[in-house]
Amino acid sequence: MKKLKYLFLLFLGFTNAQETLSLEQCYQLSRENYPLIKKQELIKKSEQYTIENALKGWLPQINIVGQASYQNEVTELPVKLPNISVNPLSKDQYKVYADVSQNIFDGGNIKNQKIIAKVQSEIQSQQIEVELDKLKERINQIYFGILLTDKQLSQLQLTKSDINEGIKKAEAQLKNGVIFRSNLDVLKAELVKNEQREIELKSVKKTYLQMLSFFVKRNLDENTNLQTPEKLLITETNNRSELKLFDAQKMLIAAQKKLVNTKNTPKLGAFFQGGYGKPGFNMLKNEFDTFYIAGVRLNIPITGFYTKKNDLQLLDNQSQDVEIQRENFLFNQNFTEIQQKNDLDKMQNLIDKDDELITLRKSIKKASLAQLENGVITTNDYLREVNAEEQAVLNKISHEIQYLLTQYNLKANLNN
Repeated sequence: MKKLKYLFLLFLGFTNAQETLSLEQCYQLSRENYPLIKKQELIKKSEQYTIENALKGWLPQINIVGQASYQNEVTELPVKLPNISVNPLSKDQYKVYADVSQNIFDGGNIKNQKIIAKVQSEIQSQQIEVELDKLKERINQIYFGILLTDKQLSQLQLTKSDINEGIKKAEAQLKNGVIFRSNLDVLKAELVKNEQREIELKSVKKTYLQMLSFFVKRNLDENTNLQTPEKLLITETNNRSELKLFDAQKMLIAAQKKLVNTKNTPKLGAFFQGGYGKPGFNMLKNEFDTFYIAGVRLNIPITGFYTKKNDLQLLDNQSQDVEIQRENFLFNQNFTEIQQKNDLDKMQNLIDKDDELITLRKSIKKASLAQLENGVITTNDYLREVNAEEQAVLNKISHEIQYLLTQYNLKANLNN
């Protein structure tokens, strides 16, 4: 009973030690651990700060001014009045005052600044998304490379089993004096050759696992189990981040056009100026006094109309440039899509033929083993059929993995 319990715990520990990962998990982990993803948070913070600064345009604008001056001449009455003495102003004058202005109507300037801040943030985010989208194809190459080596290693074990079966038959024939030792050595040499291939494949797999570990930030080893993805039903929906980036760039240009127009609209504001100085607003009172003035101010900019037409034309040129970039991107993407879809059709046809060929090769190999046992064929003949079957199986493995890789690259190409 204790032995069964120990075996169960051992099996449970082995199961837990074998980590399982899916392709989607690798996408997510690589995205989360990619250094560029940290910029997304900085972009959001920058957007928040920029919008807050724009909104502060509605707060009162306050300036504190201090001034001391000396002038060579002051205002005096040109005539002397009888029985009235008017002291002239001092040539040294002083004032400290606060100048306060408050926006009442800014023509939509602050609103457009907020829109521009949000769109600029979206552009920066989409630029990062464009780079992150490229991660998927890199992960695909590594992930399916591991799956391919795994299947090749599995097939290699079957081939080694076939060779060992042939060695048993050949050893029996050698013992009975039917064949020469060199015939047996041919099979043993092929077995060593397959062991060399096993070493190479394990080294390739180890390299791929180290590369994948680097992206997903997990310690992966030969015990890691990667799930083979299912075949996809690809839709025609195009969700590439580049298209969202182009849309955001067009939105920015539209917002900049509105900003050009708002620069030339009338602005209305209130103002207040109050302080203490010598003299005050009463120029006939040569002493320190308080003063203030308040009112509304209408500002109608005119000089902005000088460059408005050219500014808008420049923005139109930028808009046309974005459209050209979009067309060029879609052209190249459609070209790649045509190639990938044709490759999928070709590989599916090859896989269908692979099944036929493997069935025939298995039958031939089985017959050749019986012929070897009966001394009808040599070990070289048997080995040729074993290798032919192995190559047929490896071709199918390669075609199946290539089919999945192409499908998932196509999915990444459309980002759907």
